[in-house]
Amino acid sequence: MDKLNTWIYRYFKQRQPQREVLFPNYSKVRSIVMVYEQGKDDKQFALLAKRLERDGVMVEVVGYEPKKDFNFFGRVREQAMQSLPTQRFDLLLDLSTHFYLGTQYITMAIDATFKAGLRFPDVPEQDQQGILDMMVSLPTREGQTAEYDPEQIAEQVIHYMKMINA
Repeated sequence: MDKLNTWIYRYFKQRQPQREVLFPNYSKVRSIVMVYEQGKDDKQFALLAKRLERDGVMVEVVGYEPKKDFNFFGRVREQAMQSLPTQRFDLLLDLSTHFYLGTQYITMAIDATFKAGLRFPDVPEQDQQGILDMMVSLPTREGQTAEYDPEQIAEQVIHYMKMINA
């Protein structure tokens, strides 16, 4: 990450108001917003949303295109920011398979009781903590570039949420 963009990001991250974090059991989740990078396999996200809806959950899907929706400084462009949902969700699932500063701004802007996503091993921990309440790590093969599957991320988050006693 560029030093200036990182500094700007950290500045805005510190200025975010503190929010009360509740660790819900999956059975009590009634609304989920999924954030993902468009263009990878959009059908996969539609299928995942339908599967979650069968569990009795209202699902909102927020897709973004890094080249179109993020500016030079990694911030979300105004038109993309205005298209974000404004209601409060029980769970935000960040299913991004690559780390973008813009995604972090999106997850900061969406109001959710609990936010979860992937822990990127090649990104400093201080740049990931404080936005997501739970980060899952997926195994990678030694010496290979990490390839993540959004459905694996969702399955891991849901698995751990089902284990939370409520």
